[in-house]
Amino acid sequence: MEPGINIWIARAEATWLDELYNIAKALFHDNSLPSHDHTHHMRVWNLCKVLLKEIASFNSRMDQSLVEGVLIAAFFHDLGMATSTREDHGMLGSELCISWFGQTGRVWPERKEEILRAIELHDRKDVQIFTSFSPETPPEILTFLSVADDLEALGIIGVYRYAEIYLKRGIPLEELGTRILANVKTRFEHLSDGCRLCDRLLEKYRQQFEDLCLFFEQYNLQLQAVSQTDSVNTGPLGVINYIRKHGLDTTELQGADSTVSDYFKKLENELAQARL
Repeated sequence: MEPGINIWIARAEATWLDELYNIAKALFHDNSLPSHDHTHHMRVWNLCKVLLKEIASFNSRMDQSLVEGVLIAAFFHDLGMATSTREDHGMLGSELCISWFGQTGRVWPERKEEILRAIELHDRKDVQIFTSFSPETPPEILTFLSVADDLEALGIIGVYRYAEIYLKRGIPLEELGTRILANVKTRFEHLSDGCRLCDRLLEKYRQQFEDLCLFFEQYNLQLQAVSQTDSVNTGPLGVINYIRKHGLDTTELQGADSTVSDYFKKLENELAQARL
């Protein structure tokens, strides 16, 4: 017999996935933000599915309404970034969710308030606002969403995601690495606590965390050795400058420094894998 969690996921996707994916795609149609667009929301949902299956292996207090709520929250959590990259974009996502249900006449699922809370609070990284996964406690939508969103911010994808959004917020190159390192270390600390019973999962993503930290540590070292930071086209700083000027457009990579071209090859591969 197929495990209940797989059935719940299949039902939730049949009910909501196509419609919510298309909403996210439409909202970002005129606002290019690859790090947080509809593809980001799909990657976060894919990670949520991994987490749902992992937690279901030791927690029996999960049900269809939880899975449905996680899916809806995953596809609204960063939709606010279609209009603003401010740090409280979760509030905008929550408002968009309320508006969409009102406009479409869709019946709110059982966990309406929990869904809205998860969307609004998912990016509060200054404190751990979600409860850790455990065998005894019913897991919360916010925990799944926050952990999945943090996992998606690691590794090669994380470099692009952090760089794009911090640059959009006007963070200068001289502060970028230090501020990103502080944020990602806090995220991983909270993530590790929330998933302390998920040893295999943590081990898998720890390397991506270390790779992300190493990139920006080397970025900071390179900053100290150059004067015209915005014209450097080699090394980690060259990667960030390319992102700053061209985003994901790789048509300008011909003749680029090997560090820059290799980074985008790895990014393309990771993005392809994350869609699976």
